[in-house]
Amino acid sequence: MKMKGGDAFVKLLKAFGVSHVFGIPGDSLGFYDALFREDSIRHVLVRHEQAAAHMADAFARVSGRVGVCDASSGPGVTNLVTGLATAYADSVPVLAVATTSPTRIRNRDNFQELDQPALLQTVTKAVIQIDQPERIPDLVKRAFRIATTGRPGPVVLNVPLDVFLRSAEYGDDDFLCSPEFGRYPALRVRAESKEANIVLDALRKAHKPVIWCGGGVITSGASAEVEAFAELTGIPVTTTYMGKGAIAETHLLSLGPAGQLGRPVTNQYLADVDFVLAIGSRFTNVDTANWTIPKRGTPLIQIDIDPVEIGKNYDVVHSVWSDAKLFLQDLIVAAKETKWDGPRADGAVSALRKSWLATSGVESPQSAPVNDEPVHPLQAMRALREAMEPDDTLICDSGFNQIWGGQYFEVERKGRYYVGPRGMGTMGFAFPAAIGAKLACPERRFVALAGDGGFMMLLHELETSIRMKTPVVVCVLNNGNLEYCRQAQIGLMGGRLLSTDFTDTNFAEIAKAFGARGVRVTRSAELCGVIREALKAPVTTVVEIVTPQSAKPDGVAF
Repeated sequence: MKMKGGDAFVKLLKAFGVSHVFGIPGDSLGFYDALFREDSIRHVLVRHEQAAAHMADAFARVSGRVGVCDASSGPGVTNLVTGLATAYADSVPVLAVATTSPTRIRNRDNFQELDQPALLQTVTKAVIQIDQPERIPDLVKRAFRIATTGRPGPVVLNVPLDVFLRSAEYGDDDFLCSPEFGRYPALRVRAESKEANIVLDALRKAHKPVIWCGGGVITSGASAEVEAFAELTGIPVTTTYMGKGAIAETHLLSLGPAGQLGRPVTNQYLADVDFVLAIGSRFTNVDTANWTIPKRGTPLIQIDIDPVEIGKNYDVVHSVWSDAKLFLQDLIVAAKETKWDGPRADGAVSALRKSWLATSGVESPQSAPVNDEPVHPLQAMRALREAMEPDDTLICDSGFNQIWGGQYFEVERKGRYYVGPRGMGTMGFAFPAAIGAKLACPERRFVALAGDGGFMMLLHELETSIRMKTPVVVCVLNNGNLEYCRQAQIGLMGGRLLSTDFTDTNFAEIAKAFGARGVRVTRSAELCGVIREALKAPVTTVVEIVTPQSAKPDGVAF
């Protein structure tokens, strides 16, 4: 059959289960014309390409399907970079469709022409050039396979605009796709059967072991297995921010998040563990407080789907190349067969959490709602946790807001009920991510948590949210400054402050100007009720929370 390249491209997207594409039109006329003819795929017009990438990213995180975005050549593509870098750092499969100069005038200083593959190759798993419409089927299929296998990540299809417009002959086989590559993880690697007993033997010799879970556990969908293995053995679980949800943080064996941005009491517990079973974690400097937690020399076994990560930042006594879910299944079977009888930490870990909640967390006196102004961020975390249901999802931005959310907002169910741009620390992520998540799972409720600095960066997507009818809640902690940077200048630079303070901005009124709901809250006693009402609202609500100029989470080093 003969058809235009754009129609063939869109037919393949449909075959892989794509339902949404996020982007802005430009020179990709053939692609958009084909989308116009395909009713099953909804195009979401955004107001900035960075937001398109973040929406596709969050769409993928909460749905388990590949997120798709597009951008026109030149500045459209450059605007994608931050969003793709975020997805790459956090191992999220995003397919970016980038239009480029027509093949017949390439490398002739064409308008908006640049070397897009060179620009994008450092922030993606692959950049694939499609120069002929006949190559569209096999290269689109390749892109989905790369994005969803191994350690997932973004892939760019770089397509000259004329390729979408030119016609070619296609056979039925060209559109036969393996739909499993539209979801992730698409192919799971299982370790040899002997590996489970090797790990169990090492754990049995330990007196104070810990299970350390990173984002790979969430990507693999292995939370149920983590919880089952922890309950079977009595070994406590700590997580990175990307691993939040590996176990319910209210569980008797949950230590909560560790590392530079983790809970100090968790780090204290981890200071003298004598064995670490690490699952799906890259051990970044932030996750480990500059590689001091766990201590160097602590015996460590690392399980990861990406062999490059094993032993990269910590020496290991043994390594297992495997999908987290499959290996944990094998580990559970082996532990049951050998009748696990190691020491249990339920009592000690539960007591540690209860003490932390009462002295530093959302049950502490400082978190109690009062009629005084302004609202302390800890009071905001308490209001969020009380107003949100266990299956509601918190999506954090970057900055102190993410530390408040990461440390103090406990995920009450295992699974992905917390989302954040931890790898890149991208400001502006939370709000467009919430829109993408809502489009992926309209039956779920999403709350974006941002600071005033981060929310301002992509605030214009309020128009997108209203137009696309995606009611989400945006809680903006407004302290009038870039507090993370401000505190760093105070603590590390002798208090010499430069370019960290803003004029007063009323985000609630800005929201109303876009047609959204806006509520400004200055007293914590009002906040829980306001958030509950916002969660019920049929349109996006911006809850502006006026907070003190300075309020540091526990454990911040400066």
